[in-house]
Amino acid sequence: MAIPGLAELTDGDENISPTLFLLSGPPGIGKRDYCREFLEEGLGSKKRCIFLSSKITDKEKIELFDMKGGSFRSLFVNPVLLYETPDEKSLEETLMQITSYLSDIRADELQDQQSSSAIENDDNIVYFAMDSLNHFCDIFEVSSIKKFLARLVLQLKKRKTIGFFTIDSPISTEYQHIVSFCDGIMEMKFEESNDSLIRKIRLLSMAGHAMTKPTWIQFSIDKNGRFTFADDLLKCTLDGRVIQHPPVYYLDLPFHSEGCARTYRKFISVFKDLDPKYEVLNYNFCFIDIVGLSNPELAVHRQKEKIVRLNEFISSCNSFRKISDDLKIILPAGDGMAIGYENNPELPYKLSVELHGFLRKYNKRMAHDNQIKVRIGLSSGPVFTVYDISNRLNVWGPGIIMARRVMDLGDSWHILITENFAMQLKPLYEEYKNNIRLIGSYEIKHGEKLNVYSAYSDDYGNPELPEKFKQMYTRP
Repeated sequence: MAIPGLAELTDGDENISPTLFLLSGPPGIGKRDYCREFLEEGLGSKKRCIFLSSKITDKEKIELFDMKGGSFRSLFVNPVLLYETPDEKSLEETLMQITSYLSDIRADELQDQQSSSAIENDDNIVYFAMDSLNHFCDIFEVSSIKKFLARLVLQLKKRKTIGFFTIDSPISTEYQHIVSFCDGIMEMKFEESNDSLIRKIRLLSMAGHAMTKPTWIQFSIDKNGRFTFADDLLKCTLDGRVIQHPPVYYLDLPFHSEGCARTYRKFISVFKDLDPKYEVLNYNFCFIDIVGLSNPELAVHRQKEKIVRLNEFISSCNSFRKISDDLKIILPAGDGMAIGYENNPELPYKLSVELHGFLRKYNKRMAHDNQIKVRIGLSSGPVFTVYDISNRLNVWGPGIIMARRVMDLGDSWHILITENFAMQLKPLYEEYKNNIRLIGSYEIKHGEKLNVYSAYSDDYGNPELPEKFKQMYTRP
């Protein structure tokens, strides 16, 4: 089920029962945007959706969901617009439309020859959002809203429905008795941090799930109303806190400010002199990146699903699972990961080939939006190990940096290799000599030119020239 931020709110548990949530938070924090993202996931997954609002018109609905004139494919009701003067008759008509819509769903299922199995399938879950209870109570009598909600919830619970009712916080005393019907509660709040407001959300309860330690999770909303949750927000390398302003980078590591980066450099120099565990190692790296994962149109839970699936495929590769943990480094890297091998330069290459094989088979049976496409960079070089102020082991250095930079030059399915690493591989086998080809020189940071090789055959890689090279060759 596509509840925005569910993995973060439940510490990874995304298997929940259909629940009707009360989503509370101060005005302007993003409750409607949250419901929009939730419903868009339902629409994108061909689910039945119901959107109930007393605030927006049909035109505003189209703008809210960026439909560009397309059909909503589900039910939208604004009871205020049903009659010239909103009253109990408006609520009655709204309930009739929703009940009729739910009955039609049931009838469609019964016509399906596989309805007996489909009824138990998550494909038939109904997505529902009501925005907002405060505005409904401002227009209609609170007693009328209470009766309306009691009957509405009864109809929704006859179906497998997951949904949200939004309300402003703090919740007024007169509204307390109208929110008791919800079997799940989420809260949003603002917090002040360094002269700026940050948003947080937590899950207090939901049907069939005991939240023993509800945790506030930070989130942000971009200009298009898209949500990003704490695990996906950029964090400072020095203190681990989310970076609220444009970051400063040192060795491609993000920091809050130049001061944080200077402090980090000082710690590195101190640990280098005092920590006997500090050492410089030479590793062979495979830097893997999921193409298109940062697309704002891709829901966060879909992003996380792709990362989890990629990790599973990597773990299934012989060149990964058969190698002792003592002989490899694994570094999560946002949209993918970097894997370093201590001795054998062939292993990053073999891992790339195996992974391409798994992913191509997987993608053949998946819808386009659910396919996983990667780009890979291979390099070798020194890295240093150092323990940070939290006594966690960090690994960084030219070996990783160059693998990432060469990967950044590629597109879907490219396996790009730095020259020094290509020269180690090509003499080993005739296959490597034939399939690893020089594609050109590219100027990267600080005017440095990087000779880049591409590995491909009929079974792996991408024979096309990367887009960045095409642009370079077509410049006047």
